Amino acid sequence: MTQSFAVDHELARYREDYPILAHTTYMNSNSMGAMPRQATRALQEYTSQWAQDGVEAWERWFAIMDEVSDAAAQFLGAPNGQTALNQNVAFFQASIASCLDFSGPRNKVVIESLQFPNVIYVWERYQQLGAKLELVPSDDGMTVPTERMLEAIDETTAIVPLSHGIYVSGALQDIKAIARRAHEVGALVMVDVYQTAGAVPIDVGEWDADIVVGGSHKWLCGGPGTCFMWMKPELRARLQPRITGWMGHERPFAFQPAPIDYARGNRHFLGGTPSMPAYFVAREAFKNLHEVGVERIRRHNLALCQLIIDRAQAAGLTIRSPLDHERRTGFVAVDFEGSEEVSKQLIAEHVKHDWRPNCGLRLGPHFYTTDEEVERAMERIVALAGRA
Repeated sequence: MTQSFAVDHELARYREDYPILAHTTYMNSNSMGAMPRQATRALQEYTSQWAQDGVEAWERWFAIMDEVSDAAAQFLGAPNGQTALNQNVAFFQASIASCLDFSGPRNKVVIESLQFPNVIYVWERYQQLGAKLELVPSDDGMTVPTERMLEAIDETTAIVPLSHGIYVSGALQDIKAIARRAHEVGALVMVDVYQTAGAVPIDVGEWDADIVVGGSHKWLCGGPGTCFMWMKPELRARLQPRITGWMGHERPFAFQPAPIDYARGNRHFLGGTPSMPAYFVAREAFKNLHEVGVERIRRHNLALCQLIIDRAQAAGLTIRSPLDHERRTGFVAVDFEGSEEVSKQLIAEHVKHDWRPNCGLRLGPHFYTTDEEVERAMERIVALAGRA
């Protein structure tokens, strides 16, 4: 039986920190979180330091990078000092792929077929270097059976780059079971938590995953340009990325000739010049989420998601997300004939959400969303669907 949760009305006090809420119903945090007003101050701080210190600003900025990476680590249940920053998950995926040798018998890359295409794009290119890509199929377009993932992982598997939450439906995958099977055969597990960080509690230690990547512009409300990667410290020492840059050097300002002397700590997997403005924004954006806590965010979100499910089902609309809260991220996909056109009308009416093929309307309330907003949005959706 699905556990019930109550709406947390006290969270409404954070709404004033998100300007867009004054004129929209914002239910698209699964795609891009609402901008916090503190972002403006953060960018002003960045430009002020740049204007005042010029190149010497790097003396401050390295400390800010460490501060942001440790703040991101809190969303993963990871210790300080083990998480690195970069601009996007594709870089981290490619960087890890560049460490692997696909010329021998251990060359399989197991990925769920419903993985976000961005990730598949990266690994598909490594087929030219000998990687054997196995996309594990889905029967319902919403989920990939765990048993099917386990069966695909064998002694020829090099790595399993999978997502914690399937982007098209919000279905959560059994990371512990998949990691356990991968380790039985000597394969690595790389988990993408972009769809879940900030909305679903995560504990990398409990998972026993090898590598975890995520980013800031969805539930973390940190805007684009800040992604993060944690890995087991003992793994870092033996992986040497071919995709690298001066920030991955042990002494980046020494400008030594090649070959690179990889950084010993969490900068080991960095590349070129970092996106410092984005890190300033993320540092401020994370503060509200840490203050509220992901466990509390999760309870509030699930209460609002249940309102969406109940109203949609009462109107005969199709739910393309798992109904069981323990198997779903922070959004609910609602579909019906004509949903794409209804999506356009909702956006024109300032009801923020997104639409995906074979999915419908993805509705992602966050800690700053109220039950009244959800109820109004659902009444409008039902009316536009012709089910009122």
